[in-house]
Amino acid sequence: MDLTPLKASVKLRARVDFDDDDSDIELSLSAAVLDVLSAAEVEIPEDITTLSDDLTFAIVDQAVMLYDSRGPDIERPLGLSMAASRIVSRYRGVKAS
Repeated sequence: MDLTPLKASVKLRARVDFDDDDSDIELSLSAAVLDVLSAAEVEIPEDITTLSDDLTFAIVDQAVMLYDSRGPDIERPLGLSMAASRIVSRYRGVKAS
């Protein structure tokens, strides 16, 4: 899955103006996609741009939280960011018929 369309949003929200941390941002994005979509009980799409705007925002917010807590002295935060948690709660248990 190509996460390039979301990388610019993460860099903007995390206030990253350079390309040195692109690999860290991509890693944070990959983890955020798995965190958010598994919590929302939504299958991972082939094209990330097909997700709804609120799930996309939740992924970006989660990725920013993970990016901000990177480093050897900081443990990975447990759970979702506050915004992602609220968005995901709307999707839990909702199944298309």
